[in-house]
Amino acid sequence: QMLDKLASADAETAPTVVLDAGIASEENLAWLVDHGYRYLVVSRKRHREFDPEAAVLIKEDEDVTIRAQRRVNADTGEVELYCHSSQREEKERGIANLFAQRFEAALAKLAEGLHKKGTVKRYDKVLERLGRLREKYARAAQYYDITVDQAGGKATALHWQRTKPIAETLPGVYCLRTNENAWDEATLWRTYTMLTDLEAVFRCLKSELGLRPIFHRKTDRVSGQGNRIK
Repeated sequence: QMLDKLASADAETAPTVVLDAGIASEENLAWLVDHGYRYLVVSRKRHREFDPEAAVLIKEDEDVTIRAQRRVNADTGEVELYCHSSQREEKERGIANLFAQRFEAALAKLAEGLHKKGTVKRYDKVLERLGRLREKYARAAQYYDITVDQAGGKATALHWQRTKPIAETLPGVYCLRTNENAWDEATLWRTYTMLTDLEAVFRCLKSELGLRPIFHRKTDRVSGQGNRIK
């Protein structure tokens, strides 16, 4: 209903709808296409690729450098913009290192327990504990090769080795997808970042007015009554 009101009947082209990843489902994108809208969204796919040689510089200052690589998906016809942010890379590397440190500390504790009295030593139980650690630290565990030695049904040693460095996971890279094929890299990136700027404004307003948190699923929870905010 909102989109129908925003669309102008006499407009030459339909508006471009910018969505964050939370509502950029295939179903919603199909609806936009069926109704003649253009869209610009963050891709949900986990696969990332980025060739610095094929990328163009979008933004560069003291805080951040943004580069983008534009390509057309042969299967869908969409334009995919793979963006690399130096600031985002630093953040993702820090998070990855933190999770790796915690995962290795948990593995070391499990390994030490194999030689202590009163701790879990049965091979199947150790594998069960290891599975729980993999689940808890899934972000880091996928990059480790772990083996457990056993003798007589008991685990005797635990070995682990990191098989993939952080650099191979392309930290700082994200992908934008759109059915707008006439815009260049800078226009696509700057248009999407408008969404981030608007969200920052909303957060600021909510904080200053003391309206957070807003449980906005029901209209009466955010409607004004006299001089009082419900």
